[in-house]
Amino acid sequence: MEDKSKKRSVKDHFSDKDKERKQMKEERDRYLAGWQRSQADFLNYKKEQAERFQKMVKYEKEKWILELLDALDLFERAEKTNQGAENPVVLAGFLQIKKYFEDFLKKHGVQEIVSEPDKKFNPRFEEVAETVEGEEEGIIAEVVRKGYQIGEKVIRPAKVKVSKKITITNNN
Repeated sequence: MEDKSKKRSVKDHFSDKDKERKQMKEERDRYLAGWQRSQADFLNYKKEQAERFQKMVKYEKEKWILELLDALDLFERAEKTNQGAENPVVLAGFLQIKKYFEDFLKKHGVQEIVSEPDKKFNPRFEEVAETVEGEEEGIIAEVVRKGYQIGEKVIRPAKVKVSKKITITNNN
């Protein structure tokens, strides 16, 4: 009888070890899965933070560019008012500074929105500053302020005067 009890206890012993081994494998797999999820969550977090940082940098860049565009507008006004200047050296200096601003903006991907008189008004790129009487509706009469974009994004629409068709009424 001793042999049978020893056999059972050895069998029970191996059975207990198998259960213990199985539990340890399940626990290992659970920890591994948790670690993998944490790793994936961390990588996603890093990616989201990088995207947020890029958006913030882009926003700040646009803010600075808008301020530079105001300075460029001043140079353009100075150029127009000093066309017949007595001192061409001063005008040449203004034009060099203006060119520097234009080159700087181009280097940073800023493009001028081409708005021209006698062309159709496009609300995506232009904003109405004033309406004037004209023969045809929705035609640009004058560009008041240039517009600019970075890639496909308009950062400052052009301000334009747009024609409004004249309607003559008979009071008979």
